Amino acid sequence: MAAEKRNKDLLVGAVIGGVLGAVTALLFAPKSGRELRADLKEGYHQVSEKTQQIAGDVAEKSKRIVSAVSEKAQTAAESIGRTTSEMAGKAKLAAAQVGQEVKSWRSSKPENGTDDVAAAEASIAATTVEREEH
Repeated sequence: MAAEKRNKDLLVGAVIGGVLGAVTALLFAPKSGRELRADLKEGYHQVSEKTQQIAGDVAEKSKRIVSAVSEKAQTAAESIGRTTSEMAGKAKLAAAQVGQEVKSWRSSKPENGTDDVAAAEASIAATTVEREEH
């Protein structure tokens, strides 16, 4: 990363030095004012065109990156939504089945049967484990 920064700094320095050197050469060149202004105007237009071209390239690359990231994010969100819906459906089904077992157990149990309570708890636990395995 440090090497990239050094290269970037070197490039920026070279560009700035080149621009300053060109301006200095134009100002000290034995040309008339009209010729000097024409040269400065031409240099300005060249720099302006190059800047616009670079800005356009950066904008295009940015659009492509944003599009790719957006597409991947949307795909991930859809996948997460499907998985969540599936899990919620399984949880609702398991809860309904456990509820039905509890209702059937309550309707068939004697008033004070502690052994039946233990048997029902074991049955519910076994059913829950079985549902989790599927």
